[in-house]
Amino acid sequence: MMDLIHAFEAKLYVFRNDIITKNYKYFPNLNKSIKDLDAHEKRNEKKVIDDFISIMDSLIKEFSARFSRFKELLETFKFIMYPDVISFVKLNLSQFDWLEIEELEMQLIDFQYSSIWIQKFIAERLTSNISKNTSNEILEIWNSIPDAFNCLKKLAYAILTIFSSTYVCESLFLEINNIKDSLKNRLTDDSNSACILLKVTSYNPDISYLSSNLQQQKSH
Repeated sequence: MMDLIHAFEAKLYVFRNDIITKNYKYFPNLNKSIKDLDAHEKRNEKKVIDDFISIMDSLIKEFSARFSRFKELLETFKFIMYPDVISFVKLNLSQFDWLEIEELEMQLIDFQYSSIWIQKFIAERLTSNISKNTSNEILEIWNSIPDAFNCLKKLAYAILTIFSSTYVCESLFLEINNIKDSLKNRLTDDSNSACILLKVTSYNPDISYLSSNLQQQKSH
């Protein structure tokens, strides 16, 4: 995710430079509009270009501000793929106090001297560039790690489940409000969780098959 963010931010600077140098490689419509200006309108060419540059500057600033918190965790994000080599002092754990991972430093030392798990992550990094299921594979590795490294697993899961945008989070809360409204306030936590999972999952159950296997209860 962070790779995509950095790549897009770099592209914004390329777009800005494209306007400044008047190449307009990525702005063909702007180039056409400027070329179509008559002699009287040509005097406004600089203002048009300055306006576009100002827009790009605002976009770069806003984009950078939006993901500033993520940038603070850049080194910590590397923990997912590089737990065998990352230094504990480089981990920014200020956002993870709630995880109760006081033993993380000691467990990380033990982990980094475990040849079995070191080799697993080295192998994963070697194949990640050619595999289309890298995310699933890295999650499987973390799932397979024993609970002796439970603090490491907690941190890994927390990083892996960080929302890439507020959209998913806001959508989830909207569904929760629709499910547990003032008329359904007697729903238990288990029932509420089940309803939410059914609402947001992509799983499509075969209702006809499931209902056909249910034993009907006749009234007496």
